Amino acid sequence: MEMKRYLSASILLMLSLQGALLVAGGPSDAAATVTIRLPSDTQGPAAAAPARPWKCCDAAPCTKSIPSICHCRDEVEQCDAACKDCVPSTSHPSLYVCNDQYIGDPGPICRPWNCCDLAPCTRSIPPICRCLDEVDQCAATCKDCAASTSDPSRRVCQDVFRGWPGPRCTLEGNGVGN
Repeated sequence: MEMKRYLSASILLMLSLQGALLVAGGPSDAAATVTIRLPSDTQGPAAAAPARPWKCCDAAPCTKSIPSICHCRDEVEQCDAACKDCVPSTSHPSLYVCNDQYIGDPGPICRPWNCCDLAPCTRSIPPICRCLDEVDQCAATCKDCAASTSDPSRRVCQDVFRGWPGPRCTLEGNGVGN
């Protein structure tokens, strides 16, 4: 007798759950496929990622989240046109910093060379540097690539850069790099 009571109670429970699903609009046998909408589905193909508020950045601290949230601490003479919050630098009022945050990759570095072994810099903060390395070909980011005075077959980037000159090209610093 006790077994019949448990069996009838479990049958009633299953039937009441099925009834509750039907009343609540749960899935039926006719609707075998379920569509899951993601937040990105609602934006459509026309929604593009916002533009990075700077073209390049050398000092871009980012969060370790995925996606990362970055901002650029570079002190520049003029902020990029895409920057919405351009403020004077706290350490150098004649320079500016873009206070915008960007979700994603911070972008390329601004240095006009990839690496440099011979980089004279001023003692100002930030330093103003040049790279005197003689190379076969200047980096793509160099705007003024001129022939070397000592060897016309070699090239020297004449650009001036405000900030840390970047990594050395060789461990010994023998002047072969960029």
